[in-house]
This record gives sequence, structure tokens and C-alpha cells, in this order.
Amino acid sequence: MERIYCVRQRAGPLVKESRAIRPRLAQYDSPYERVEKNKILRPPRDSSVCRSTVDRLELLLALFGYDGWSYTLTFDDEHLPEAFREVRKRWKSLLRRMKIYHGGPMDYVYLIEGKHGDHRYHLHLTVRYSDFPPTVMEDLWRFGFVQGEPLLMLGRNPYDTYRRTARYYCKERTDGVTIPIDARTWVASRSLRVQLPEPEYFRADTCSIDIPDDCRVYGRNQVDNAFGHYQYAWYIEDDPQHPRGGKNGTYIRNRT
Repeated sequence: MERIYCVRQRAGPLVKESRAIRPRLAQYDSPYERVEKNKILRPPRDSSVCRSTVDRLELLLALFGYDGWSYTLTFDDEHLPEAFREVRKRWKSLLRRMKIYHGGPMDYVYLIEGKHGDHRYHLHLTVRYSDFPPTVMEDLWRFGFVQGEPLLMLGRNPYDTYRRTARYYCKERTDGVTIPIDARTWVASRSLRVQLPEPEYFRADTCSIDIPDDCRVYGRNQVDNAFGHYQYAWYIEDDPQHPRGGKNGTYIRNRT
């Protein structure tokens, strides 16, 4: 029986799993054989447990579960920064107030953007709704405007996923002008990163991946050829405490 290599990663209600019968590359493989084998060894970008930056961020966002809330924090004309380092100062000022309000470290993912739209700097921030509901965040952000929405927009789209936000957060690249080359495109708090479980590695007798009947949303992909097999599946488990996926709707308030 061929060995089936399995990897399972859990993050909050998100479960990602892959199973593979892996071929071995040989010195005398033809170009065709090498291409076909690499289809198994290097699966499609959106079909891996944790291969890309989007994969890693998706897992961290999933740790917020159904309590995640995403804010867009923009600047009014009076407080609009002219340089990236000034935006960082505004962020650190906000972070200090958040820690004082929360009483210590808290879970967050944030990034600074400024290349798209009207090219004004702004912040994206994901936190727990139970820690920082919209009215609290509006009081803490003293430089402009606050807009917020659930991390999972299940009230609008029952098939929404953490990957939507992960892709959005990763869409901008550093350009050396608006965003410095050495700047990280997104940053997750240490308190959040340490919550991510280690991946589970195991062997199985079948490549089939079972998906629970009561999961909220799921997806599959697979690659088959004469040299091996790769199967990938993911799903978001339902939360009985949040039967509708947490809070619904969008919060918008402009500071006057």
C-alpha cells in the first residue's frame, strides 16, 4: 500500500487538510514527467494548508472565530499624515489607548495602506468585537473616521470566509514610496500568533477527506495523474453560540 501523507491545520472554526500520494523526482525524468510530478508536489496556490502569505494570514484571522470585527480607520484633513512614519506614530498612539482600555495585551491584526483609491493613508484593523465594539473603537480613534463590519459577513453572504479578508489585506505591495520596502504589509499581535495550534501530521489508508455535515461552508480541490494524487479540503465549523455567524451589519460613524 502506498503511503498517504496527511496534514491537518486547525484555527478557530477553520479546518484545512491535505492528503497526498507523492511521487519522487528522478534525475532522468522527462520534461513532461517533471511537470506532472510537480503538479502533485506543488499544488495550486489556493489549495494548500499553509504555503502562501494569504494562507498564513487566513489561519490567524480564523482564530477570531465568530467574534472578529474588522475596522477601517481613516484620517480627517487635520490629522492626515504625509509620511509612513507619521502613520506608525498614530497607530502606536491608538495601540497605547487600546491596551489601557483592555487592561493589557489583546489580539489584533493591522496593516497600513495608502496606494489605492484616493491615495490617502488609512489603517485596517481586526480585533474581537467583545474587546472593542464599534462605539469603543470610535472613542479610541481620535484622528478621523471609523467604519466597521463583521470579519465574517455571513448576514450578507452565508458563504463568506476568512480568506476574503486575508486576500484583501495582502493585496498591496511595498513600493518604497507610499509604503517602505522593508515594511511588513500586515502585523499580527504576539498574543494572537501563539494561539495557532501546531499542524497535525499523520498517515492514513485513504486520500478521502471527510467534511462534517453541520459545517457552515466548505471547499475541495484535487489533482490526479499517473504519478500521484493530491486532495485538499477546508471547512468552517458552525458555532452553536452564534447560529447566524455573529453580529451582522456595518458600522459607520464620522468623527465631528
